[in-house]
Amino acid sequence: MDLIFDMTTTASNRNPKRTLKRLWLLTLIGIVAIAAVACGSDDDAKSVAEVAVGGSNVEVGTAPDVTGETFTHGDFSLDQHEGKPVLINFWFPSCPPCRAEMPDLQAAYEKYGDDVAFIGVQQLGLDSAANGQAFLRELGVVYPNMPDLKSTVQFEYEVFSFPSTIFLDKNHNIARTWTGIISEEQLGEQLDALLAG
Repeated sequence: MDLIFDMTTTASNRNPKRTLKRLWLLTLIGIVAIAAVACGSDDDAKSVAEVAVGGSNVEVGTAPDVTGETFTHGDFSLDQHEGKPVLINFWFPSCPPCRAEMPDLQAAYEKYGDDVAFIGVQQLGLDSAANGQAFLRELGVVYPNMPDLKSTVQFEYEVFSFPSTIFLDKNHNIARTWTGIISEEQLGEQLDALLAG
């Protein structure tokens, strides 16, 4: 046993550059794996017809409340939007797919904002609330957004992949969960289905 330990120790001491390269490679592989999971896609997307009849990849039922102080629109609560469908988007500034979909969410808000309540929920951790505000200003996003200070909303909705968008019907039941980037066209399909239902 001592012989094996000594040989391993001697081998790693002989080539510290090789050991360091392996460590960096393993770290890089780990980061790529985490990014792939965190910024996933929506391979199990359902059709608009399924959304209209309440289809979802999450159990349908009354949605958990979303309450908090937004960056620029005061307090937000689902109760303020009784009888109105709601779009909840989970994001954070250093997530490239989150950045890519923000202009499409803003365009959807400009088109549907009178009929659908929009709320963006910033996950904190890698980025601060101040980073979130700067990110929204930079992209020209004006619909309500709030920092999820204790990750309460994220955990209530069981969101662990970013971006994620949750669609609530007018009774505030979860009608659809979309994991991954969503385009303006896809947003339109989902919101039209909610408004038709």
